[in-house]
Amino acid sequence: MIINYYQDSDSPKRAVVGLHGWTGDEHSMVPVAKSMKLEHTKWYMPRAPYKADTGSGYTWFSGSDEIGWTFDKTFELASTLIFQVLDDGFAPKDIYIIGFSMGAGLSLHVGLRLDFPIGGIVPIAGFIRNPDRLFNHATHISRQTPILVLHGTEDEIITVENGKIAHDLLNDNGYCVHMETYKADHKIPLRSGKLIQGFMDQNVFNLSSPIEAD
Repeated sequence: MIINYYQDSDSPKRAVVGLHGWTGDEHSMVPVAKSMKLEHTKWYMPRAPYKADTGSGYTWFSGSDEIGWTFDKTFELASTLIFQVLDDGFAPKDIYIIGFSMGAGLSLHVGLRLDFPIGGIVPIAGFIRNPDRLFNHATHISRQTPILVLHGTEDEIITVENGKIAHDLLNDNGYCVHMETYKADHKIPLRSGKLIQGFMDQNVFNLSSPIEAD
């Protein structure tokens, strides 16, 4: 397991598992971690276990719809990493999973399988692949984990409609989920840091009092 780390203080109070997108690696989320400026946070940024078929970068799911998908190594890596974060002294309520694009979908598959609630899950510019698998493997207690869905309205790679479908599926399955959109294409904009910091500061989402956006 190859992991990159970033932290803004010697005594971080929370941990973020940052999951990169397709063809990314353990360095892809470092600029995101730095630009978000989340306070008192240690980032854990793993490299996906499968080589992408483009010849560069890595992927969380290997294969195709025609030949099938391989992902066992990904879930083994994710489980090992979560327990490493716990062993480093972070309480479940102070652990967050942030994923971008392919990593956004993975963040849900990982977080909803845990047998304990965590501080929150933030899928950015993603979608839910195979919702039946997601909810069939989800634990009942994971419904206590709040979720913040972020998506750009000008995203042409994974459209904002995919984000809205993910939000509605999560809501229909009993999850405490909130969605924020912003004018951007397929990327993580600077303003997302403020939204995520507010989400973390609240810790448990109160849907009657959503985060204020700029």
